[in-house]
Amino acid sequence: MNATFLTRRAFTAGAAAMAASSAAFAQGAPKLSMPKIKIAMVSTELVQNAALFAAIKGGEFAAQGLEVEVVNFRSWTEPVQALASNAAQFALGAGSLIRAVAGQNAPLRQIAMISSRFPYEFWVKAGSGINKVADLKGKTIQTVRTGETLDNIWKQILGDAGLSMTDVKRVESFNGFGSIISGSVDAANLNDSLMAKSRKAGLVSLVEYTAWRDSHGLPKGAGANLGWGTSTKLLNDNPDVVKAFLRAMAKATDRLRKDKPFAISILQDKPFEVEAEVVSEVYDRHKDHWLMRMDFSRGDAQFDAEMVEVVMEQKPGSIKLESFAVEAPMKQALSELGLSF
Repeated sequence: MNATFLTRRAFTAGAAAMAASSAAFAQGAPKLSMPKIKIAMVSTELVQNAALFAAIKGGEFAAQGLEVEVVNFRSWTEPVQALASNAAQFALGAGSLIRAVAGQNAPLRQIAMISSRFPYEFWVKAGSGINKVADLKGKTIQTVRTGETLDNIWKQILGDAGLSMTDVKRVESFNGFGSIISGSVDAANLNDSLMAKSRKAGLVSLVEYTAWRDSHGLPKGAGANLGWGTSTKLLNDNPDVVKAFLRAMAKATDRLRKDKPFAISILQDKPFEVEAEVVSEVYDRHKDHWLMRMDFSRGDAQFDAEMVEVVMEQKPGSIKLESFAVEAPMKQALSELGLSF
């Protein structure tokens, strides 16, 4: 990877979307080798990522001696580029991080998984005549560029219904809701934060991917999806910062799982702004799926690695978890906190 190029792109894409955490350091917080950190992530409001905002609002970062600044990007590749160029210390990357390591030997590692619920649910307009996936033949779908995980999910879902990508029309877009409402597509992937808005607009769910996987008997141990990554430089030079980040995130995740009123307040706040009439339903969907863990024995990151193997046209199982992930820091953090997910 060209670090100079990545630095320029990361700052250009993210400068307008910076949001600083204003929480003051807690009294007695540990002194860290790098107390100020930048966290890079895609701007998509995924409920799966609620722990980040719970850690900010709940003061977990401050308690660990960290002052955080969240930098948002439009695409999934840009946070990873920021990480590779040392423009950020942590990034939500998953498949994009794995591709960077497997394809370009980027000095990055995945250190934690954030969810066992997949952020893929395809919606259509009620009364459209599309009642099952097979009805999408000849219709237009909203997807992303070829090779991204969402596009691979579409291929999997369509293939199960006897269709291929050549049987539908593709529109690449980051705005699934706008695309389906405007009529430019017939089916689109929408996040749980849009549940109430989608229903009010007369949309109905066609396929929810986590339920689809369960119905097809796919292993739940390989169901952890989306992960936090950092650089090998930070792991080597600032291990105290890595552990502080992981402790804060693990504590916030534990609170989300156990403290429903607090979790509801996170979901109703920015950036999710889940509406009151569905927020309890959204919470119930995710409360047992919020996950801050990195455990190879349970298949963590296996799904993301499999998706990358499809993109890179590699044999199944050719990308080893050990090549792009480390599990020791997360295990140590959980052990210190007495937590197990």
